[in-house]
Amino acid sequence: MIAAIASAALLVAGSLVVGQAALVLAGLTRPSLVAGPVGLAALLVVAGLVAGWGGEGTVIAVALVALVVAAAIVLLRFDGGSVARSRHDPAALAAAVLAGLCAAIPFIAAGHVGILGVGLVNDDMASHLLLADWIDERFRPEPVLIDQGYPLGPHALVAGVDELLAARSIDVFAGLVLAIPALTALVAYSALDRLARAARVAASALVALPYMAAAYLAQEAFKEPIIALLLIAFALLLPAVRRPRNAIPLGLLAAGTVYVYSFPGLAWLLGTAVVWGLFTALRTEGGKGLPPRLGRELGAWRPLALAAGVAIATLLVLTLPDLGRLLDFVDFRALHPGRANEGGLGNLAGQLSPLEALGVWPTSEFRLSAAASSHPAILFYAGALLAGVAFVIALPRWLRRHGPAIPAALATAVVLYLLARALGTVYTSAKALAIAAPLLTLITLGGLLATEAPRIREAVGERRRKLRSMDARTVRSTDAERFRAVLPHRLPVALGLAFALAAALSSFLILRQAPVAPEAHADELAEIRSLVAGEKLLFLGRDNFVLYELRGSKPFTHVRNFYDPYFVEPNFEISDVAAKFDFDSVTATALAEFPYVLTTRAAYASGPPPGYRVIARTPSYLLWERHGSPLGRMPAERGPEPGRVDGCPRRPPGLVSTFAEPPVTADATAWSHSTVENADPATLELDLAPGAWDLSLQYDATRPVTLSSPDVPGFSKTVPGNLDYRGPAPYWPAGEIEVPGPPGDRPVRITASVERPPLAGRLLGADSIAHLGSIAATRPGEPRVGPGGCDDYVDWFERRRAKARDG
Repeated sequence: MIAAIASAALLVAGSLVVGQAALVLAGLTRPSLVAGPVGLAALLVVAGLVAGWGGEGTVIAVALVALVVAAAIVLLRFDGGSVARSRHDPAALAAAVLAGLCAAIPFIAAGHVGILGVGLVNDDMASHLLLADWIDERFRPEPVLIDQGYPLGPHALVAGVDELLAARSIDVFAGLVLAIPALTALVAYSALDRLARAARVAASALVALPYMAAAYLAQEAFKEPIIALLLIAFALLLPAVRRPRNAIPLGLLAAGTVYVYSFPGLAWLLGTAVVWGLFTALRTEGGKGLPPRLGRELGAWRPLALAAGVAIATLLVLTLPDLGRLLDFVDFRALHPGRANEGGLGNLAGQLSPLEALGVWPTSEFRLSAAASSHPAILFYAGALLAGVAFVIALPRWLRRHGPAIPAALATAVVLYLLARALGTVYTSAKALAIAAPLLTLITLGGLLATEAPRIREAVGERRRKLRSMDARTVRSTDAERFRAVLPHRLPVALGLAFALAAALSSFLILRQAPVAPEAHADELAEIRSLVAGEKLLFLGRDNFVLYELRGSKPFTHVRNFYDPYFVEPNFEISDVAAKFDFDSVTATALAEFPYVLTTRAAYASGPPPGYRVIARTPSYLLWERHGSPLGRMPAERGPEPGRVDGCPRRPPGLVSTFAEPPVTADATAWSHSTVENADPATLELDLAPGAWDLSLQYDATRPVTLSSPDVPGFSKTVPGNLDYRGPAPYWPAGEIEVPGPPGDRPVRITASVERPPLAGRLLGADSIAHLGSIAATRPGEPRVGPGGCDDYVDWFERRRAKARDG
């Protein structure tokens, strides 16, 4: 957690220093909290440029340090260091810390820092981590997203900070997840200047983490929250442009957008500028003539035209060096409706409800519709009604107090969402909702909670001074007038407080239950990584992060998915082969192409052909090296099981691999309940003969799972938390059980329980969850390989003609 906090602090501080220097150089000399996103954009641009020129993590780190030092010098030298010595409201720091602390709820509940959103939620971090480490190490093979023009600003920034702190990329990405809400809260604090201090702090943190933003950050989808942050800053800086020089930060924000979202991200900024310009042009003096701010002559438009030119020039100068590669992103398949399903892009079954963007959606699963949730649908619609009414009342109040810049950004976000909904994909329309959410929350809270307290206090004081000279009728009349004056203010505030509480609860629900990846399997694969560097291997498992965990090698899988670009055709003669993860999952011909094979250590699996030797062993994995040919090997089974009784062909085979006894299995339905939460264990029975049995289990779990047996008091085995994949997945070793008693099968009860969350997680109300699949018991020991044995439980056999040819 220390490395994540240090990364977040470094990113926030560096962004504020660099951004304030950029504002000073642009002629905007007043200290401003909007400096944060401007500085973040500059850091993203510099890191992205250096990475595009081939710079590794160390070079990026040097460039970032040089940028921050140069920015500090600018601040110290400008006006005798007056800007550097200026101090912001300490409550702004409180807002940033509160937002960062709320964003850290998943890590606090889990008790450790790890990858967010693993499993079925979102495994995009598999690609992000791979890109960041590739920038730092430049290993081969190069990630496929590099050739597709994927924007690398955040990944390069992570690689640079990784080198500065000597931290893991996982920790630095976690720091980025904390820094984004902190910077957003600072900008929101700047915008919410009409609120009382306590309300301002709380509202700023909520603007940083509305429901959809929290849902995206809870799966470590950081791009949309960054775009929302840059968009808010862009809108707030628009009215400050008086001279061409003032537009430099706008161009810098636009360039930062490109290095995060590529050129499609500019649609939000361009649309905001156009809509704001139209709003401004319609604000006329007395309802006639040109806008007073622009003057009554057409020549008054010239400064704004020059300012737009400066912003565009800044954008072009900062993006031209990487233009060719960035333009390749236009063909990225997620942006094309007809091709988006080629790789199973996205993690959504259907369109999200646009009501989620309003901020009140009382469930920890943002992908669920109101009808699909276990909660009553009326709760969702009542919450959306509350949020909708609050926004409608808040919008005109915001316009009166703050002007049209933020509403212009929201109007643009709404239009882009509608276009994505009509012409794009489920994937892109959900992103548009996530970008719009902070804008909606900012307007709602800023419009409803803005206080006129000073005037009210003055009126109350004046009343008290005159009270003695009033008769009873006059006092009653004065009280009524005061009530009528204060009521219009208090009703919006009450509505705003109700909305804030409901929105905060919604965000808390999703942050509290966000999955954080256990690290046991990743740590074991890290031990194996150096042994297969530069090699291709067959990975007989299911882990969307294996390409990152074994980076520098080429792990092939027989189950195709978006995160594994290296695919080998499975053995289609076996039914349901996508649920089988052992040596028989591919044909012998395909197996012969790989010098290495990586399997789990589960005993319930088809064994290797002769000539394969274990060269690395961890608690969960075996790495095999081929020293002979597997050609001629034929699987006896016809489905996902590892073999079958009487599995030989009619023609007498050569070698035959057999199990000592047929395995004993039970599928997921045999458990008393297959979903285990906290202190609610599940139980099933296996009919086992006396003696030793190796247990193998299919499962996924947020925390370790312990197997025990009331019938075998000495048996207890804890398997690590496992969120590699939820769905068809391999068996994992689950301990050896010694069944006592006389000969003959007897029912043996097996109990599975999941470890409770740590104290902090329990206080937050977080749950530990495990999903139990099939379980199998296999006699220990290596399979017997030799002639004969066809009446036994056969794993595989070898044809005589193949053996003669190979011999």
